[in-house]
Amino acid sequence: MKNFAFIIILGLFLNRALSFTISSPYSKTRRLSTLFKYDSSCTRPRDGGFQLGAVASDTTQKGANEYKLTPEAKELEELLQNKEKCGKLLVAQTAPSVRVAFSEMYGEEPGVFSPGILVASLKALGFDVVLDTNTGADLTICEEGTELLHRLLVREERRKKSNGEQPTFDESLSLEEPLPLFTSCCPGWMNMVSKSNPELIPFISSCKSPHMMLGAMVKQYSHELFGREASQVYFNSVMPCVRKRGESDFAAFSHDGVRDVDNVITTKDLRDLLKIHGVNPSELEPLPYDSPFQVEEHRPDGLGSGAGQLFGATGGVMEAAVRTVYEILTESQLPRLELKEVRGLEGIKEATIPLFNKDTGKGLDTELSVAVANGLGNAKKLIASMKEGKSHYDFVEVMACPGGCIGGGGQPKSTDKSILDKRMEVIYKLDKTLPIRRSHENPSIKAFYDKFLESYGSENAHRLLHVKPVYGENPQDEKNKAEET
Repeated sequence: MKNFAFIIILGLFLNRALSFTISSPYSKTRRLSTLFKYDSSCTRPRDGGFQLGAVASDTTQKGANEYKLTPEAKELEELLQNKEKCGKLLVAQTAPSVRVAFSEMYGEEPGVFSPGILVASLKALGFDVVLDTNTGADLTICEEGTELLHRLLVREERRKKSNGEQPTFDESLSLEEPLPLFTSCCPGWMNMVSKSNPELIPFISSCKSPHMMLGAMVKQYSHELFGREASQVYFNSVMPCVRKRGESDFAAFSHDGVRDVDNVITTKDLRDLLKIHGVNPSELEPLPYDSPFQVEEHRPDGLGSGAGQLFGATGGVMEAAVRTVYEILTESQLPRLELKEVRGLEGIKEATIPLFNKDTGKGLDTELSVAVANGLGNAKKLIASMKEGKSHYDFVEVMACPGGCIGGGGQPKSTDKSILDKRMEVIYKLDKTLPIRRSHENPSIKAFYDKFLESYGSENAHRLLHVKPVYGENPQDEKNKAEET
């Protein structure tokens, strides 16, 4: 009888354990269970779709057990095993920080493997196309820079009417397009805003993060780029951040019922999958990033810019944005391309940049005041200082992880106390050595706008690349604004 009672209790416990769920940072639900169960079209449902009792291939199940694969890595592995059956085009994109830490998982220092080795590894795994998320970052800069410029111009008009008086933080809340503009590419920061500081939402950029922008472009123009319908393209991001998984699940990040990004795996997930498939990156020859967006006369590789590469380090979004904003305003290049005031691992960094160029006579007769918060603790300090009127800024970057994306939760663990400094140095080295260092000069970006988006901040760009902070709307842009009321 005691044994029977024990079995009943054990059964109830296991049932609870197998049904246990966790919430993503955005209240999406993911099951801690076995493998993704495909429907007849090999399509992943938006709610995550990780279902109990799914039947995995022997190879997937063995690899999942040995390497304790995450649900996202399991999903990708099962798709790789069923690639011919599904008939989908497998497209990957790799974030700036992934290429920096990738070599560490094979006993090397950060950045030893070239980006081309990362591309070759993904091709060996089974991906048909590999894109550079740096290009998504370049796209973000062009859109976010335009958004900042518009707010600056609105602010200058207000100043003329108010004899140059600076509104307080509370007064700014009632203004249309207030400053400072906060960056929006870090999902950890967006989670903090939505849960703890919703009063900041009017200050948040409407730009999608780089990997979501690139996903939107790939899916929207899949037929022109690959000769495939969007539903027949499986787009997988390789990211340093575990929160990117929850970000991609938001309903706002879909168009016509198709997800912009189908799945997100981390740097560590990629290592496990490569081991399962017996792929050793050190034995591969480098391959270039694919460049489906570019016209023939442009360079054949799909590398993003050095500015896009900077997104991997704290202060990088700010530095990249200043390069483009200054040039658009003054029609001249920034005299000092490297904004060293916002580099490094300090908690809060500040800089001011004159926005008028005497040689061209172009620009605004004012300075751009910027700040960078390295980690959410420092973001809270910065916000408190602004609310108390102790500091005023026009543009603020926030990254949740110390060091920025190079220190993301999906990156390889290290016992080296100086690992963030080393990764950051690789970021800066890549920026300096890449042939293009300004986002707006990336040939893929020029092709985006020439062929698809028309101009920075256009109606089409807003439809595809922007979202209501924090991640609101879409489902067909709220049914096309209730059929235009």
